[in-house]
Amino acid sequence: MALTVREIADRAGVSPATVSRVINGGTVGAEKRRAVLKVLEESGSPARHRARRQGPANLGILLVTGAENDPRGVLTKFSAIVSRLPKKWNLLLLPPDILPQELEARHLRGELAGLILAGHKTSDSALIEALRNIPHIWLNSYLIGGGSETILMGNEFAGRIAARYLFEHDCRRSVVLSISSRNPGFASRVEGFRFEFFARRLECHCLELNIPASRNGFEACDDREVEEALEHGIADENFLHADGIFSPEERLTALLYRVLARRGSPPPGRIVSCNYTPEYLTGLWPRPASIDLSPRMLAELALDELLRRISGVPGRADNVAVIVSPALVEGD
Repeated sequence: MALTVREIADRAGVSPATVSRVINGGTVGAEKRRAVLKVLEESGSPARHRARRQGPANLGILLVTGAENDPRGVLTKFSAIVSRLPKKWNLLLLPPDILPQELEARHLRGELAGLILAGHKTSDSALIEALRNIPHIWLNSYLIGGGSETILMGNEFAGRIAARYLFEHDCRRSVVLSISSRNPGFASRVEGFRFEFFARRLECHCLELNIPASRNGFEACDDREVEEALEHGIADENFLHADGIFSPEERLTALLYRVLARRGSPPPGRIVSCNYTPEYLTGLWPRPASIDLSPRMLAELALDELLRRISGVPGRADNVAVIVSPALVEGD
């Protein structure tokens, strides 16, 4: 049974006006806000009551700092969510500059049952605090605050699949391209690739590509800046004599081919890419193999997990809600 504003105020030890400000997104001291939210959580928020009644409900989509710059990947995930959404549930695309207090207020009023976040990083302390009180799910690997990373487990496995593919094709002098990225999963792919070589007691050269220090990851670089980094990188002796190359991201792969074509030289060895974005691979020859990280399946599993959390089931203790299931797509 829902509590009245006065009953909430009495239990929280605050005034009814303070409860009203919390529910409507007004400014309230952190201690009083936590007291009100604690009472609401114990009694069950309006959003959760609505979900249990299986009536109409809204899920918000929030694009945070460092959102994916691959339109195909984003659209694939959102399309999968739309197709799997229960009847009478709606998706709301929220403005990226929405105040965290407004998110919290909409949830408390029953206007927002949960959140779907797309992006790789947030250091907004107010948003981090609000997310503690709102059922939510991330669609990708991400970094919270000063360094708390959550990496989808399939990223490391993608690197290992790439290494095994090269082993199967007798590649023993392999190079992995490494570059600063907003996506925490990028480094995990590199490490998974290197681990497979270490386990076989084989050497693997990690080719570091340097981008301008002012850029926050290569996703923020234009093509020219990435190509300049590649121009320097492919002059490395290890690259020139490589028989296998792993590029952990499709855009990086496409730009590598462009640089090589401009030089009039084919890739020195067999190439494996990652993310399987056909738009980037069109026209590349020889067409590289690619690791498909199954964005559609990932989004469907993420939605299922979010609905589970909205229903009141506690989240997993390890904070890993979705495991990517990567698969290799053969090249030429």
